[in-house]
Amino acid sequence: MNKTILVTGSSGFVGKRFIERGSREYLLKTISLQNTEIDDIDFSNVEVVLHLAGIAHRMEKTQDQLYYDVNYELTKSLAIQAKNAGVKQFVFMSTIKVYGDHYHHLTLETPCLPNDAYGKSKLLAEEFLNELNSEIFKVAIIRPPLIYGPGVKGNIAKLIRLVETKTYIPLGGIDNQRSMVSIDNLIQLILLIIEKESSGVFLIQDAKPISTSQLLGEIINAKKSKANLIRIPKVVEWMIRLLKPEVHIRIFGSLVVDDSQTKKLLNYKPLETTSEGVLKMIKSN
Repeated sequence: MNKTILVTGSSGFVGKRFIERGSREYLLKTISLQNTEIDDIDFSNVEVVLHLAGIAHRMEKTQDQLYYDVNYELTKSLAIQAKNAGVKQFVFMSTIKVYGDHYHHLTLETPCLPNDAYGKSKLLAEEFLNELNSEIFKVAIIRPPLIYGPGVKGNIAKLIRLVETKTYIPLGGIDNQRSMVSIDNLIQLILLIIEKESSGVFLIQDAKPISTSQLLGEIINAKKSKANLIRIPKVVEWMIRLLKPEVHIRIFGSLVVDDSQTKKLLNYKPLETTSEGVLKMIKSN
């Protein structure tokens, strides 16, 4: 008989996609933690909790306490209730932001030094969940990098609009390396973790990192756009680094994830290439 999975955050970017794919293999129950008290959740027959709900990193001003209330306190309460109810596995969607912005290469051994409320709240949740982990309550934590795919918002959506509206884009010749993951590769990992009843921390990326210029090139190709990438003058890049360091890091910086342990432990292979994932995203948007 198929497992029953309780999914939080089912209306979100990752949640919607998981419901589409996961419903082919499992019995899914969804709840809104905005409208349901933890004490009122029915865990009957639930074997797995997939906890996707949370407050993501926002560019607009957000009170720090909101991150802690939702990403930490709510996760803590949900996990306690789940364990007490006899749930066997708890899968938690965390983030590479638990590492902070200090590194260019991330492994499972890299120290976590989050520098904002988003990363700190997710790390607190991870630490609490690890305390609950046992043979009868297996905790799996996923730390994805930037996720893209159908329905994406944020910085990727901004890049798509650039390609749609500009003839010349001054983001050519950028030789950085950034790990990303398509939403369907991420869903593939979640399904593997559930199938194998795994526990532990898992890093993930597409088959290989990609530069900002290469990503824009993929979007241009997928849209069959006539947009052209041109090199940004060094003096302009220097001014961005000086005046907008966070923006400079996102555009020009490198951040590579080592997912070798994930591949080894789960025999994980990306479902699709970055080119295929970008094409799917563009066709659906």
